Amino acid sequence: MSSSAPSRRRTVLWTVACVVVFAALYATVVGLYAGSGDIVTSGEGETSGDTVALSLTPEKMDATTNRFAVSIVPTQGEDGTVTNGLVAWRPFGVLVSAVAGSKATEYAADDLISPIETSLVMDGQIENWPFDRYSVRSIMMAVEEDASGESVPLPTTVQPSKRGIPGWDISVAETPLGDGVLAVDITLTRSGSTVVFGIVLLSLMVIIPVLVVTVAVIVLRGGRKVEVTVLGWMGAMLFATIPLRNFLPGSPPIGSWIDYLIVLWVLAALVAGLVLFVVAWIRRGPA
Repeated sequence: MSSSAPSRRRTVLWTVACVVVFAALYATVVGLYAGSGDIVTSGEGETSGDTVALSLTPEKMDATTNRFAVSIVPTQGEDGTVTNGLVAWRPFGVLVSAVAGSKATEYAADDLISPIETSLVMDGQIENWPFDRYSVRSIMMAVEEDASGESVPLPTTVQPSKRGIPGWDISVAETPLGDGVLAVDITLTRSGSTVVFGIVLLSLMVIIPVLVVTVAVIVLRGGRKVEVTVLGWMGAMLFATIPLRNFLPGSPPIGSWIDYLIVLWVLAALVAGLVLFVVAWIRRGPA
């Protein structure tokens, strides 16, 4: 009786500790997911008078091609001189760079203001998933034609949308360069929830070969009886590794750092466990 009481207490303590750790991890993932997709802005200017606000809405981020799709709508305040965001009062245009060649969109007088759909070419490497980072500096400006037909720059600012992209944190900072020219620095990083998701899934992949090798070593040393059905379980763990790897959010390509540092050695350990179990079966299995 005296020895069973401490054993029960240890079991209860281990159970409580596991529940607390799981609850903390679960709350962390949920909290990070709820806060993902944020857009952080800086340097936002005024939109009154002649200032043209370029309303920038993120649409899609394709990390495999380093393309960040955005929608841009030029607007002005109530006392605007070229547009109210719906119709162009006078001819004007918007120039956006870093889109695999500068893209100029022109609006004639009385034209409906249609969104400018474009893709910015980002600088980053998806092989660094989930710590990959993408950035670009885009030059944006709005110009109008004067009476002589010359292009005159207009004061320009950027107003990012509050709607983000799931799985990404976006930072937008503008820097006026003078004469209506605006430098817009955009940075995208994986959200915290995506990073934690990937780390948890990779940890589960590491646990699988540890279990397989442990079972194989115990059987090889004679601690457990040889059960041929266990080979089926080990084989299933081996074939489950690749689907788990492909389930990672963001679809990191083959050859990423996780393949060299984790996935390759997980497969090697699983095969080693199978080899050890087969050796034990040959040595001690029935004739």
